[in-house]
Amino acid sequence: MISSAPVIILHGGAGYWEGKNLDSVNSALREASRRGFEEFRRGSSIEAVVEAISFMEDSGVFDAGKGSVKNSEGEVEMDAGIMDGKTLSAGSVVLVRTGSPIRKALEVMKKGKHVIIAERKGNWNTTFNSGKGGDTVGAVALDLEGRIVAGTSTGGISGKEPGRIGDSPIPGAGFYATERVGVSSTGIGEVILRVLPAKEVDTLVSMGILLDDALNSVVNKVSRMFGKGNIGMIGVSKYGDVSAHFNTKGMPRCYQNKEKIQCLVFDGDFS
Repeated sequence: MISSAPVIILHGGAGYWEGKNLDSVNSALREASRRGFEEFRRGSSIEAVVEAISFMEDSGVFDAGKGSVKNSEGEVEMDAGIMDGKTLSAGSVVLVRTGSPIRKALEVMKKGKHVIIAERKGNWNTTFNSGKGGDTVGAVALDLEGRIVAGTSTGGISGKEPGRIGDSPIPGAGFYATERVGVSSTGIGEVILRVLPAKEVDTLVSMGILLDDALNSVVNKVSRMFGKGNIGMIGVSKYGDVSAHFNTKGMPRCYQNKEKIQCLVFDGDFS
């Protein structure tokens, strides 16, 4: 669909959402969307994405930030990444134990010296809720200046080996942004890392394929290669088109522009 900028779309993770507290998920997504959209008044799509994801990290509802799952040694190791499509600047952090991973990723991007920094230090933050929520979170935004930004944050998979890193902090896999399009991915990292779906969406869009068709094509490709139940993606184009596709049972997601906010969990398109 076409929606006038500014616009933001975010997700709470692709997975099997039956039986979970969808009211709390929907409420957290709506508030994250509202807070992210409010940042357009004061800043760019960078601030919008960081604020939305940071709220979801702090909510404890998702597998990110305070809701992160534990690894096999009972510790939290979080990953996050963000990319500015206008400059192709990117910043990621991995193996983070405390604080907001997306805000730390932003600092890496701002410094500009490196793209990915490992931060496996410090004690596990005992205030974390230990994975009582859902899945990876992400957001993509387009501002009035045409800047597209994409970001993703996760606590990883429950019981993972210490030091495991999935797709979420990897540009082209868990997130990607250019002047054409921005994408945030969610699902099984070991599958997503083999396909680099976020980058592939940008490649398709650069060839003239519409965002919705590009996302659908890449998700279908992953399904053919690895079966279903492993990926979901959201995206925004430079024209303000927003789209979401997934091959799991559900993927909680919200989109907001200056006229409305709309949230979905299972099948359905934004209207």
